[in-house]
Amino acid sequence: MRLILILFVTSNLTLQGQHLTHREWLIQSFRDMRLAPAFGGRAKNPEQLASDSAFVAQMLAVNPDPHACAEHLLDLGFGLLREGDLVHAMYRFNHAYLMEPKNPRIRRGYGAFFVALDRPDEAASEYQKGLALDTANVPLLMDMASVCLGEYYKYKDDEPEKAERVLTTADILLKRAVALEPENATAGSKYAVSRLLLGECADAWKWYRSSRSRDPEAIEAGFLGTLQAHCQEGGPADGTR
Repeated sequence: MRLILILFVTSNLTLQGQHLTHREWLIQSFRDMRLAPAFGGRAKNPEQLASDSAFVAQMLAVNPDPHACAEHLLDLGFGLLREGDLVHAMYRFNHAYLMEPKNPRIRRGYGAFFVALDRPDEAASEYQKGLALDTANVPLLMDMASVCLGEYYKYKDDEPEKAERVLTTADILLKRAVALEPENATAGSKYAVSRLLLGECADAWKWYRSSRSRDPEAIEAGFLGTLQAHCQEGGPADGTR
């Protein structure tokens, strides 16, 4: 049974990675609900429901813990996403949804899928759904903040007011993340970025140093140079935004 299940779950891993554009995804997900997050909330026919039940039963026959099964499927999905196989990544995320629909990490998977499609609004929507399930989920807080920071850079020249709003949102999310996990170097490094962009020099330096001491790899390349150039230690920001 274990071998059968492994073959069933990983049978598509050797296929050529299936890249998608957003338009292609819209067309394909309309035809195939397995490509829509949480199956698009669509009603399933008896054959589809029976297939879902059989899949869940096979997974639980190997491991009776639904959470462990969901996490395994999510790991497969994120791996496929890194390889650029968006189609099979979404299949795996939806398989995880069958096992544990309220697992907030599933929404991280859906969000990452839309980030790969360069659709930040859809990604943010999925992250918000995940945070509705777990308001203290630090990875989701960081994911959402990353989308907001990306939007800040997108809008800062042409729509400064909108840029200011998304930057403030990112800063609030990251403040909560570091409050929940002050030892998290990645969260701290992102918070240093938002603090710098908001002109909060002392905080920017504080979180830069804190994160670097815990994990130098967590610091974005070139950040120190930007910090030194635009935010004198102990002084005001120098037009960073």
